[in-house]
Amino acid sequence: MGSSLLTCINFKNRKSTHNKLRIMTEDNKSEGELVFHERTEMIFKIIVVGDPAVGKSSLLRKFSSEKFESEYIPTVGVNIVKEQIAIKDNAGKDISVSLMLWDIAGQPQFYMLHRPYFNGADGVMLVYDITRSSSFSNINNWWQTCVKYALSSSPRILIGNKIDLKDERKIIKPMAEHLSQKISAQFYETSALSGENVKALFQKMAELALNSKLKD
Repeated sequence: MGSSLLTCINFKNRKSTHNKLRIMTEDNKSEGELVFHERTEMIFKIIVVGDPAVGKSSLLRKFSSEKFESEYIPTVGVNIVKEQIAIKDNAGKDISVSLMLWDIAGQPQFYMLHRPYFNGADGVMLVYDITRSSSFSNINNWWQTCVKYALSSSPRILIGNKIDLKDERKIIKPMAEHLSQKISAQFYETSALSGENVKALFQKMAELALNSKLKD
């Protein structure tokens, strides 16, 4: 390739945010000096909450493997998925963001386990099913739980899933947009079946988590 690479990797903890990779090439030498290009990896804990069967696990599965499972398999406790996303920060620098996605079970029997699941989250994804009014109403309860565990300032996205079921829709967009404004959340509608808006959703979550961390 005409280039020799020197890669230095420095691992730090998640809160200090940086895994730095510096790459040096022969092409970047100027008058005997070496030019370093820095890429930064940041890891964020994102919790995904909502009632049972709203499609939380299906969204994560579609994003990570581009597969959709038609059979409903309830999450027991929590399921954790790590996915890497390449984005740019406000300065145009390439950032490799790793999302640790905590898919938290929506069944009441797991509520007592919420503290360790919610603790230290860098972002929140609140999911409801557009065909089930109760799952939308319960978003307020899920958000209050987030507030209870000190996540009121965390970036968040309200997600209406299953938009492929157009004829069964119960929650219209204006209702969801009103709620998103109330809880200061970004708003997306998605389909884990077709994949509509799934990639964009997680891309936005990575950007929100990054921008929030850079403000700290």
